[in-house]
Amino acid sequence: MNSEYKLQFKAFYKLLWVCGFALLYALGGIEMKWLRRFVAPAVLTSGMFIFSRDWRVFLQAPFLMATLSLGYGADSFWIKISKRVIYGFANGFTAITHLFDKKFNKRDFWILFNLNLLLCTIVTVVMGVFNPVIARAEELIIGFTISFLSIFIVKDKEQL
Repeated sequence: MNSEYKLQFKAFYKLLWVCGFALLYALGGIEMKWLRRFVAPAVLTSGMFIFSRDWRVFLQAPFLMATLSLGYGADSFWIKISKRVIYGFANGFTAITHLFDKKFNKRDFWILFNLNLLLCTIVTVVMGVFNPVIARAEELIIGFTISFLSIFIVKDKEQL
């Protein structure tokens, strides 16, 4: 198989892995909080390891476990926004651990890291405060957003 096809399928498999994280995140929002807080970060970082073979990706897991345990609900509109901003920013910030990955490209990392911060914060606020979709879809979208750039920040083992 052509190497371009291999790369394309690898990117697709990463997206499937992200969808698995998003599902665990959403299921943890129903009642089994441990799925969101502990299993989902372990699954995400395991996927990063499978693609990169760099043990340093596991540094992100404890930070995700902590940030995914933050509360973000409130009755007051402005308090809800501020809690969602903190929640989104904190989850986006967990990707800072990829500074320690084996093959670190400073330019690429900072572009993706800042985009991750921005997207996680905006999506968390918009989906959680303004509720443009049903709650089940909201949590899938937020879970997807928290994880999808993190898995693409990590360099694949062939790029090392």
